[in-house]
Amino acid sequence: EPAEAVTRTLFVAEAEADCQGEVPQKCLQVRESEAEPYRNLYSNIEGFDYEPSYVYELRVEATPVANAPADASSVRYRLLEVVSKRKAPGAKSK
Repeated sequence: EPAEAVTRTLFVAEAEADCQGEVPQKCLQVRESEAEPYRNLYSNIEGFDYEPSYVYELRVEATPVANAPADASSVRYRLLEVVSKRKAPGAKSK
């Protein structure tokens, strides 16, 4: 029985954070509403080209992953649409 994919909105912060999986890595900071705190996303979003110093609103397809490894996300994200991409306030351009 394949898990149902659902369409979600993800907000992506303008900077990645150091996060610890099996190895130290960089994680995107995401949240599902503007009211939530950002959390680390331990997987990438298929098809999404991240540029630092921009904040994004994305529509993604989220598919639960059965038996995901411990340090991996239990959800697979695939980009459907970039709803908005804005230069973050105070972001320094390279």
